[in-house]
Amino acid sequence: MKSKEIRKFRKSYTKYDKDCVFEGYKLAVLFDEKDEVKSYGGRWHPYPNDDGGHWWMPENKLLDQVHDNGTLVRDWLNDNEMIMGQYGKFQNKPLDPNRCTEYSLHGQSGTRYTVQWWDGEDAVSFSKSLPDGTFGNNCPKQVWYTVEEARTHWDELISKGYVRVSA
Repeated sequence: MKSKEIRKFRKSYTKYDKDCVFEGYKLAVLFDEKDEVKSYGGRWHPYPNDDGGHWWMPENKLLDQVHDNGTLVRDWLNDNEMIMGQYGKFQNKPLDPNRCTEYSLHGQSGTRYTVQWWDGEDAVSFSKSLPDGTFGNNCPKQVWYTVEEARTHWDELISKGYVRVSA
């Protein structure tokens, strides 16, 4: 993100209090903040393409103490309006199946995706099933995405002709 985009993001920032269920949190960090973020365990993830990259904070650093007053890294990130959402790979944490919203996308070939969104954790899973109801040999039963990645995947499926079907 560019500085202007980060400042705009921070104008409407709300405290991020969702449990970390992925590798860490994606951050909005200005150039002059990077050294402090790095000192608390933040890592840089470069992008080979458009925006150059972004900072993220590993889950195992979020509960580290920043100051003697008991402030945690997660609190400091919220105080400085930096947390954008989940980052990285899903960590196989148990999520309550009764707390998700489920959607269904159907393709013309009969292939179907069941999409489950856990808003309370910013986690989304896609499960693909073939026309005969099986998952197929090369199909993982469930693939996890951050909300940002899930939007991209959803849009790709829609552009390929999949349509949302109400249950």
